[in-house]
Amino acid sequence: MPAAEIARRIALLQQRLQALDLNAALILQNADLYYFTGTIQDGVLLVPAEAPPLFFVRRSVSRAREEGRVAEIVPYRAYSEIPRLAEERGWRRLGRLGLELDVLPVSLFQRLQKAFPTAEMVDLSMEIRILRTRKSPWEVEAIRAAAVISERMVARLTAVAREGMTEVELAAEVEAEARRAGHQGQVRFRRFNQESFYGHLLAGPHGAVPAFLDSPTGGRGPYPAVGHGASFRPIRRGEPILFDLVGACHGYYADMTRTFVLGEPGPEVARAFTAVRTIWEAAGEALRSGLPAGGVFAAAVAAADETGYGEAFMRSGEGGRLGYVGHGVGLEIDELPFLARGFEMPLEEGMVVAVEPKLVLPEIGVIGLEDTFLIRPNGAEALTTVPRDLTVLTP
Repeated sequence: MPAAEIARRIALLQQRLQALDLNAALILQNADLYYFTGTIQDGVLLVPAEAPPLFFVRRSVSRAREEGRVAEIVPYRAYSEIPRLAEERGWRRLGRLGLELDVLPVSLFQRLQKAFPTAEMVDLSMEIRILRTRKSPWEVEAIRAAAVISERMVARLTAVAREGMTEVELAAEVEAEARRAGHQGQVRFRRFNQESFYGHLLAGPHGAVPAFLDSPTGGRGPYPAVGHGASFRPIRRGEPILFDLVGACHGYYADMTRTFVLGEPGPEVARAFTAVRTIWEAAGEALRSGLPAGGVFAAAVAAADETGYGEAFMRSGEGGRLGYVGHGVGLEIDELPFLARGFEMPLEEGMVVAVEPKLVLPEIGVIGLEDTFLIRPNGAEALTTVPRDLTVLTP
C-alpha cells in the first residue's frame, strides 16, 4: 500500500480526534489496522491527535517493518507496557482515548482499561467507519482488480457447470479459479458472528432455505456447524443457479450476483429475472451523490411492488422482508453506507456500494442480480461488468 495512502488516512483521523476532543485513538481490529498501517499484525496502533502514530507490535515485528507504512514500530509484550513505551517516545497525554467499541471484546476492553487506568475510553467506531466510506483512487483500483477475479469465477462456472454435479462441486471449481486468479481467500464482515467463505453458490429450492445470516440467501450448507452456503445436493436442469460470490484483492472486495440456469428456464424463472432486472435498474437510478442512502431501498421496494413480486423481494425465511437492498463495500463486506430503510446518510462521491435485489421463491430458488458501484458526481459507475442477463447453460 502506498505510504501516501496511510499518511492521508492518519491525517483525516487526527482531524476527527481534534474535533471530538480526544487525545488519541487505539486501533486493534484487523481491517482497521490494515487501513491505517498497511499491514495486519498482532498489535495496537496508537494515533495521537497531534503527533505521529506509534505501532506497538507483538508479532510479527519483522513483517510490520517490511509491510507497514507507519514510521515508528515498537515491540511490546503486554498492554501494560504501552503507556510507558509511549511516554519514552514523548507522548504523555492519556486523557480521552477513542476505541473501536463496536467490535472490541469486553475482556480485551477491560485489559486496556487496566493498562490505561486514568484514561476515559469512548467509542470511536462510527467515526472510523465513516472515514472509510469514501474510497481513494488506489482503493477503487483494488476493487476493480477484485471485480476482474469475479469475472474469472463466472467464466469458470459457465465452462464446467453440468447437470448432476453438486453445489459444493461447482463451488469448488469456481473457488479454485478464484485462487488461481489471485483471490485472497478471506471475506471479512464487521458485524458479530457474520461469516462467509467466498459467498453463496446455490441452486434450486435449496437456495431459498433460510439461514442465520443477515441476507436474503442462506442455503442448506454442508453441515449444521456451518449453517449456510453450498450443499451436497445435485444441481438439476431448469432450476436457477445463484452465483453470489465475492471477488477479493489487496484486502478489497467486489460483490456480484448473477443468475444461471441449465437448459431452458421455466416461465416463472424468466419472469422473476425480468422483475429483478427492473428492480436493479430502479435502484441504480437512485444512486446519486447527495441523495440519502435509504432512498435506494425505497426505489427498489416500489419497483418490486410494481412488478408483482413485492412479497418475494429480499425475503429472509420466517423473518419476512429484509430492510435493505445493498451495503457499502471495501475492506469489509458490510461497510457503510447501508442502502436500507430509513438510513439517512447521504451518498457521496467516492463511496462504493453493492446493490443486490433478490427474489426468494421457496419452490423455485433465488433469482438475483448484484453489482458493485462507485458513486460519481452525476450517478454511479458499475465496477463489476459481467453481462447482466439470465445466462442459459448447456446441461
